[in-house]
Amino acid sequence: MKQFFLYLLLLLCGTVHKAAAQQDAELEQRLRNKNNLTDIMQEVKSYYKEPATQSRLGNEVLNRALKKWKRWEWYMSSRLGPNGEFVNINKKLTEATATQQNRNLAPISGTDAVQSAYGNWLAVGPLNTTDGIGRVDRLAFHPNNANIVYAGSTAGGLWRTIDGGANWTNLTPNISSGGISGIVIDPNNTNNMYILTGDGDSDFPSGGGLVQAWGYMRLSIGVLRSTDGGLHWNKTGDFPGVTSDLTGFRLVMHPTNSNILYACTNQGLFWTINGGETWGLQKGGGRFHNLKFRPGSNSICYATSDDGNVNQNRTFFWRSTTSGVIWDSIGTINNQINNPTSRVELAVAPSNINVVYLLCGGVSVSGQFKGLFRSGDMGLTFTRQSNTPNIVGRSGDGSDAVTQSNYDLTVAASNINSATVVTGAVNAWRSTNSGVSWTFSGNLHDDVHELAYHPADNKLWAATDGGVYSSTDNGATWTSHFEDMNTSQFYRMDVNPDNYVEIIAGAQDNGVKRRTASSFFDAVNNTNDGFTVAYDQADPSIFYAILNRGLTRYTNNGVNSNGITPPGAQRPFAMSLATHASLGNALFLGADSIWRSTNGGSTWSVSPADGGWFIRTCPSNANKIYAAGGTSYLPGAGVLRRSDDAGATWPAGDNILSNNTDFPVDYTKITSINVEPDNSSNVWVTFGGFTEGVKVYYSNNSGGQWFNRSGSLPNVPVNCIALDSDNNAYIGTDNGIYYRSTSMSDWMPFYNNLPYVSVTDLVISEADGVIRAATYGRGIWSSTLKSSCGVDLYLGGTLEGQEFYEVSNAITSTAILDSTEGTKVQMRGGFEIILQPGFSAWENTQFKALIGPCGGGGVAGFTAVTDSSRLSSGPLTPLTKNRKALLYVKPLTNGLSTVVTALQAGDISFALTDAGGRLLQQWPASPHAKGEAERQLPLNSGSITPGLYYLHLFHNGVWQHQQEVEIK
Repeated sequence: MKQFFLYLLLLLCGTVHKAAAQQDAELEQRLRNKNNLTDIMQEVKSYYKEPATQSRLGNEVLNRALKKWKRWEWYMSSRLGPNGEFVNINKKLTEATATQQNRNLAPISGTDAVQSAYGNWLAVGPLNTTDGIGRVDRLAFHPNNANIVYAGSTAGGLWRTIDGGANWTNLTPNISSGGISGIVIDPNNTNNMYILTGDGDSDFPSGGGLVQAWGYMRLSIGVLRSTDGGLHWNKTGDFPGVTSDLTGFRLVMHPTNSNILYACTNQGLFWTINGGETWGLQKGGGRFHNLKFRPGSNSICYATSDDGNVNQNRTFFWRSTTSGVIWDSIGTINNQINNPTSRVELAVAPSNINVVYLLCGGVSVSGQFKGLFRSGDMGLTFTRQSNTPNIVGRSGDGSDAVTQSNYDLTVAASNINSATVVTGAVNAWRSTNSGVSWTFSGNLHDDVHELAYHPADNKLWAATDGGVYSSTDNGATWTSHFEDMNTSQFYRMDVNPDNYVEIIAGAQDNGVKRRTASSFFDAVNNTNDGFTVAYDQADPSIFYAILNRGLTRYTNNGVNSNGITPPGAQRPFAMSLATHASLGNALFLGADSIWRSTNGGSTWSVSPADGGWFIRTCPSNANKIYAAGGTSYLPGAGVLRRSDDAGATWPAGDNILSNNTDFPVDYTKITSINVEPDNSSNVWVTFGGFTEGVKVYYSNNSGGQWFNRSGSLPNVPVNCIALDSDNNAYIGTDNGIYYRSTSMSDWMPFYNNLPYVSVTDLVISEADGVIRAATYGRGIWSSTLKSSCGVDLYLGGTLEGQEFYEVSNAITSTAILDSTEGTKVQMRGGFEIILQPGFSAWENTQFKALIGPCGGGGVAGFTAVTDSSRLSSGPLTPLTKNRKALLYVKPLTNGLSTVVTALQAGDISFALTDAGGRLLQQWPASPHAKGEAERQLPLNSGSITPGLYYLHLFHNGVWQHQQEVEIK
């Protein structure tokens, strides 16, 4: 345990420069014997309040350190074990998903037995934005097509553009690890692709303190492979001897043998010689950050690593002449860079095969980083080119002493001129004289994780906390590429009560985003972490947002803003916030106390009651307000309370609802509260953590008595809850969305077509019959609300992802359950499930068929994933609200000619069925630009006779339209 907390301390200190971390030996000592989150955070808060600490670190370093600690606290507080202990979150989520597949779906009784909860989720956005959309860590390129680029995000999977960044498509919606830390495209066969999962840039000491070994980064499930250009993914062999906290940094393919790959991880350098069937540990002893081959050589390669010792934090440069079988430590350069430094990154120069660059992270000397080193003899000797200005810092003139090189550090050399070098850390810099002097590179989002030149056209590309950028002038100017890349990590959102199209949401690293129309989101603020947001219910041109540790009021639809944080508030990270449906300009802010304003934050009153976890006002009762908070995460230490005078006072006694009958005692954190819109007595509470059976509780008398509504929910954190006017509930968890009506006895899946991602907020707009979900890594999604249960359903073609189907009578299926990573399909028929010839489930899939009353789940639209082959025997209704393309068909004697008008660019594919829905022919997907184009569809000779048929159109694998076709 002592070793763990030493590790935890230094992890979180990794966000500041190393010297500052070394000076914090006192905090290390204080934390050695702390064994729960509560004790750790109390000690941290005390330490950073002390005058001696503040004087030593300075305001900027201290505030950044505190921000990382508080961000970590927010995440971990909802993901603790039953006794408030730390657990292996990645393992717990995996176990819960597996358990869910083996759990019988409970029979549903009552009047809702003819209803069906299903979910038909579609991406809302941001599909485009200004000033940053979401974090991207890695880039890869097609070897000879300048328009094809691949981007690996931190929580949203792998993305590809085929038009130079104008549009992006997600290739991995169904894998269970959304953090991509390495991408390989086989130059000999570009359909052969590999990805290394696990968000290494958030791992210590490379990560800047976003988590310790059990949490905040997306942990690795290993390497996945696709042999069809990213349509399907399957896991390769396991890395031998790794622990559960595996993360990745880079994935590299041998230049002449596509079966040999190298995986740089936090547990050493692994390799395979058989395309991933098996892996071996090539070199252990620390974290390997990067590996590159000498251009034109299949034997000489270089690597950088650290020794994994958080006390010494020694970094190393390695050189091999045997394709990595034997590694030599170059003593001269290693002596230079260990004095001290942080992470070291490397670049090789394609235009001069003898040139190697090493970028060494920062140290705490004002205006200085450790240096850029250059070798002209293939890495045998190095010369330091410069160590000023501080190109790893935050200042545009390089005069500060800031560094977070453990979190983001990268260097690239031009394909054309080896003297042209660009670097990335907090900002980007460029040099035209081999790093002797530097020029600041502007108009690029903060925190640059990778810089790389495309081999086909020498264009420079950047992966940042805001997304992907490109430059045609070596970083002097940049162009953003955000279209369709919904990778935003949202904490909370709100929907305009007068115009449901308008949405505001708080995003990690990208402030507050606001949608006013379509899929474009404006950046209201892009300099902080945006957290809870809320519209003024009386005047939605006014809204509020928690930004880091402050509260901001926006007026005139976001044009004007001013800080309104109450004076004297402790201002923790991620305070709770609520406006009121009946009281214009009324605000409630939860921190160590509950603050109340009736004039939009101009003045405040305060009550000594903790409401920092969550605050909820009641639309039907202006006087009743619920709040939850606590200063401890020990079991049952938090408090749920109620005010009956519009938040003016928060009395004890019966108003402490967590003391009342049947409220759980073994919870670690209350994550959300909601009340029925038309009845403030019906209140629901959700819980974080991994305590089995403590997920959702309900009261029908304003919290006087409680009923456990957890049912058979998987043992994962429940993050949010939304209620419709009939008191039917939807909850968002770390593995999807579930639904329960007032007459149902259990929860049912409501996540069809939603990618694997943590759901952090839910908002219902009953006026348009839509529920919207904020996610942590895939932006905002929407679905129609629960619909009536179908009678019969036919499922054919290919099914993939996490999906649930049920009907009141029979499901008939000839479907193939796709072998891609993450496929988990459940079917429930009221009387029968008929698996006809052709149905198959592959090795890597999970499938469950059950007989039972229809009452939850549902029919999830008509999604054909990528091969356009799942069709229905029933009538298909065009998705008119979200239609991506229109289809006009010209009948021909020996074929079809289609005219497609695409409202959005993407891959267009077709399928032909008879009147009964039987699949007769398919035409593969091909890129289609926005606008009108014609495509020829030749018919299989002799297999299709004259008659009436249906032609189905799919856009990016999603069914959009059908049209009758008369074949003569």
